[in-house]
Amino acid sequence: MWELNHNNCVVSHAPLLAQMRAELASIGEKERILKERSADREAHRYLLDAHRLTASECFLGELLLNVAPQGGGEDGQLAA
Repeated sequence: MWELNHNNCVVSHAPLLAQMRAELASIGEKERILKERSADREAHRYLLDAHRLTASECFLGELLLNVAPQGGGEDGQLAA
């Protein structure tokens, strides 16, 4: 008797179980994509920060090289 009811229950819930499996697979795929995007964003941030550092170092180096010395007064003090 239990087997008959159990088999009917399994058969009647089969579409629901299949739908739930499909939804879980979809959720898993979405999580995978989000993790990949997050890793891509992290790598992009790292590269952008590295570029900013090197660009600012180059820029500061150029500034230091291109700054003309300020002329001092007769007593050696810098003009205000």
